[in-house]
Amino acid sequence: MRLRFAAAAAVGTTLTLFLTGCQGEAGNQGTTGDIKLTAAQALTQTSKKAGQTDTFRAELTVSTTAAGATTKIRASGQFRLRPELAFSARLDELARGGQSLTGAGAQAVFTDRVLYAKLPAGLTQFTGGKPWLKVNVNQADQRTGVDLGGLIDQIQKVNPAEQTKMLTASKNVRKVGTEKIDGVQTTHYQGSVTLKEALAQLDPQARQKLQKAYPQGDGKLNFDLWVDGQHLPRKLTTKGAESGGGSAALTVLYSDYGKSVTVSAPPADQVGELSGLFGN
Repeated sequence: MRLRFAAAAAVGTTLTLFLTGCQGEAGNQGTTGDIKLTAAQALTQTSKKAGQTDTFRAELTVSTTAAGATTKIRASGQFRLRPELAFSARLDELARGGQSLTGAGAQAVFTDRVLYAKLPAGLTQFTGGKPWLKVNVNQADQRTGVDLGGLIDQIQKVNPAEQTKMLTASKNVRKVGTEKIDGVQTTHYQGSVTLKEALAQLDPQARQKLQKAYPQGDGKLNFDLWVDGQHLPRKLTTKGAESGGGSAALTVLYSDYGKSVTVSAPPADQVGELSGLFGN
């Protein structure tokens, strides 16, 4: 039982890491084509435009500090939101206190409502030596009570549109300049928003799921957002304090909006199943 639990925990942890992935004046303006917009209007326009995109690539870095130690996570992936969610992602770095931890290099693929997780070498013995574990999300939800479906659905919510929609609650957002991000000219906006204000911008279903991903309380998030000439977010950073005196910082780089995304399941001969885990 402990071995099965360890294997299941590894899958959940890998998936969760991939999902972790959030003071101006009214006259402060940004330029959108030939139309002058206030910074607040520009954020609203960006959220709407991002909501029209079906595919994108994201590279994220999460850094948290607690009890004097810093944990760093870097991950990257390509995502297709419609007509059905599909993605492939990789955990590029996992370190604590400057020391690498087991898990870096882990991969996850989701297509046709099936999750494929590449297991650490030490756990392939539970899949007959196969490097990939196949998990039917619907079966996992029904037979184990583990809400993998809910975790995966967060990707559909925690996307560029939802992230920028949360920031539209800011009462002090302002334009601070222009910069190039990965060679693309962008307008840089800066502001802050409380978690309560940010989550209130979302529909009830999205808000309920995202509340689980953020610390308890009503702390403040300081953010910087870089938006390109097509009104799409190219870079987002957020910083905030956590309970117990810790802190957390997130950086997301967005690219390849609208480009074709091909997500394929691993070769069948490389895929195993944990039949005991799901009661088969």
